[in-house]
Amino acid sequence: MTRLVSLGTKIEQLDGLRDTKDLSEWEQGFVTSIIERYLLAGRDTRMLTSKQVDVIERIWGKHFS
Repeated sequence: MTRLVSLGTKIEQLDGLRDTKDLSEWEQGFVTSIIERYLLAGRDTRMLTSKQVDVIERIWGKHFS
């Protein structure tokens, strides 16, 4: 059964992986940048580009699906 997970939830779950060995150095930097922008935007995901969303989906899928 496929579950639907919001983009905000995915970002927050990826935040939990920061500073672990689960993310590559590049992924660490990317996730940190996304978290900062997400929080500054008041947890609004509309400021993300489609390319950023694709990368978030890929990283999240690698660890949570």
